[in-house]
Amino acid sequence: MKAKYDLVVIGAGPAGTPAAMAAAQFGKSVLLIDKREAPGGECLFEGCIPSKVLENAANRYDEVLRAKQFHIDESSVQIHWEEVLKDKEEIVAKRSKGALMQFERLPTLEFVQGNAVFDDAHTLLVDGTPVQFDKALIATGAKTSFPPIEGNGMDKVWTNRDVFFEKELPEEILFIGAGAISCELAQMFNKLGVKTHILERGERILKRVGEEAALAVQNKMIEKGIGIDLNVQLERVDYEEGRFSVLFNRNGESETLLSSHVLMATGRVANVDGLNLEKAGVAYDRHGVTVNEQLQSTQAHIYACGDCIDAPKFAHTATYEAGIVIHNMFAPMKHAVNYDKNSWVLFSDPQVAVAGLDEAVAKARGMEVTTAKYDFVQDARAQLDKAAEGFVKFIMDAKTKVIIGVEVVSEDAASLSGEAALIVANKMTTMDVMKAIHPHPTLTESFGRLAQQVFFQSMMRPKRG
Repeated sequence: MKAKYDLVVIGAGPAGTPAAMAAAQFGKSVLLIDKREAPGGECLFEGCIPSKVLENAANRYDEVLRAKQFHIDESSVQIHWEEVLKDKEEIVAKRSKGALMQFERLPTLEFVQGNAVFDDAHTLLVDGTPVQFDKALIATGAKTSFPPIEGNGMDKVWTNRDVFFEKELPEEILFIGAGAISCELAQMFNKLGVKTHILERGERILKRVGEEAALAVQNKMIEKGIGIDLNVQLERVDYEEGRFSVLFNRNGESETLLSSHVLMATGRVANVDGLNLEKAGVAYDRHGVTVNEQLQSTQAHIYACGDCIDAPKFAHTATYEAGIVIHNMFAPMKHAVNYDKNSWVLFSDPQVAVAGLDEAVAKARGMEVTTAKYDFVQDARAQLDKAAEGFVKFIMDAKTKVIIGVEVVSEDAASLSGEAALIVANKMTTMDVMKAIHPHPTLTESFGRLAQQVFFQSMMRPKRG
């Protein structure tokens, strides 16, 4: 390490890594620090990528089991879990090695494994060694948050990171919490023959997802035999003789569930403990580092982005924020983040893809909106695939007719998320969408058909005056 850098970046995940590389491409001297020996962050090692390896295996296994729908006689089918884990390790290693190779082509970028803490507003201590900097980026991500629950089993429960290192496919898993992590993993393991059950304190699963979409996933889970208990208060998690005993309260009565494995997914908090932010004069709270719309902290030369700030927590959003940060650090004009065009995919069954604002958020802002929906039950491609559940929904500004949000529920919603994101980012109207010629028979036709539906409905409305 040198004594001083133009930029120091703490955290080498989806926010810190692209930020460090971009700054180095501008010729800035950059020190990228991470506690791991390789870049990638939790998304690569225990989050997005490992879960998608599992999802891919589970979905393909399920497709084989459902082959009889297409009049195919399936032979004896089994999943080799150890090979799935091997695939995961190979893909993770390949992607991490690829990032290190890109670092080598950037001579002003230095990556070190170590623990970084602030000593003052312009000094870091990296494993005790002082390093001066002109600018800094905090990109330390988030970590699992455990609620205060009694019981000797709490130190033995899994988090999402543990499940990808289990050498044998478990027989059963009890999930605590019904957010994205629990719902995705519960359905994946269910397809592989694992008995899965969910406990949730809320009235429904996926509270951050639109109600209609969340209920579509919930109904599919119940149909496939996944147990779901809602409106429960967790009281104790005990462990004895290789088995968990989970005590919860519902409607004033105590109930107990037994399971060989328990996975806790009750939320995440910003990973900023131990950074000595106070010494740097950087404000933070339980939501993370306090930043303005340019992603500056309370120290103008120190920025933060990714899951360690109060913003949408997605890898691609963190990378978007990283671009904003580097521009604001080194370009004369400042850019503000715009989460109104954010998009994301829930890899559930059916999948849920969202771009822009949902109806509830838009109305909470006082916007007058209209909605329109195209059901896949009438769609040729969906019928061919025997996957006619789901819909495409437009959320439109009633005054400007601009599509401010798109919601897709489908077996393959992820494939439609790109067009949805472009529609929202480019502030397109239904007339704009109608100008595209979508190929037939594909699910993307749904965008054009829904746009036509809105157009013809508007033509049929009686004229005012």
